[in-house]
Amino acid sequence: MEKLKVAMIGGKTSSMGFKAVGVEPFPASVPEEGPEIWKSLPLERYAVVMITEPVYKVLREKVPGFPPQGGIPIVLVIPAVTGSQGLGMEGLKRRVEKAVGADIGSGE
Repeated sequence: MEKLKVAMIGGKTSSMGFKAVGVEPFPASVPEEGPEIWKSLPLERYAVVMITEPVYKVLREKVPGFPPQGGIPIVLVIPAVTGSQGLGMEGLKRRVEKAVGADIGSGE
């Protein structure tokens, strides 16, 4: 059985920076390239797919059934090098609220 890998979809600067630690980069020149990259990925090869917030936003709007729920790959939303839009934290907050059944607040 082949060992599962980690992939990264995002801007060139963001995605190539992770290559040094063994992450397979899939650079998107613009966030709108995200759906094409996502659909071309052999998802069964990856345990985790990290996606920058700008690409994640486009994927959520354009790809039916995105993000996948449960199982693998796990989609991990990370800020782009330009800064955070808060999407990763928003998703984490929703998941925790669903798990505990209560609003957990902003944490600030």
